[in-house]
Amino acid sequence: MALGANIICNKIPGLAPRQRALCQSRPDAIIVIGEGAQLGISECQHQFRFGRWNCSALGEKTVFGQELKVGSREAAFTHAVLSAGVAYAITAACSQGNLSECGCDRAKQGFYNAQEGWRWGGCSADLRYGLEFSRLFVDAREVKQNARTLMNLHNNAAGRKGIQRHGTHQGRCWLPSPSSCATRLRTTWVADDDDDRS
Repeated sequence: MALGANIICNKIPGLAPRQRALCQSRPDAIIVIGEGAQLGISECQHQFRFGRWNCSALGEKTVFGQELKVGSREAAFTHAVLSAGVAYAITAACSQGNLSECGCDRAKQGFYNAQEGWRWGGCSADLRYGLEFSRLFVDAREVKQNARTLMNLHNNAAGRKGIQRHGTHQGRCWLPSPSSCATRLRTTWVADDDDDRS
């Protein structure tokens, strides 16, 4: 572990010991984690912008914001959206080559669909890596064995499941006529859905 990573990770307020250890082993990811948490907070504020509770207290104390002390629907949504935000940000950073230990999803590279006549191409988002990293980091806060911990873990998983369901297949036809694209020169990859602001 680098001395710089140790100093940085020890100065971040609110990290659980397992989160701090993960931060020290992957210091390049901590900025992305913060961006993902901020994305989750922004989404929470957007979704509840007209409500009595609008997530405004989140983001004040730690990288994950101020934790809601009461088990409530708001706390459940907060856990889900923060977990999803971290998974989304890590997945995107991997696809863009911004993290050292991950990249494109290798499972799909070179796949050929003989029935439809296309070959998998491009850099597909490694969603599994993002989801697993989010699980390791976000769930590391839940150390006590009680009903609240189980609820938080469930809601964290629900947020990641939402990201998993919304990854889309995107494609590009390299020929001028879309009808000729059905059999040749079509590139397909998996990408995260853009922010769904409905």
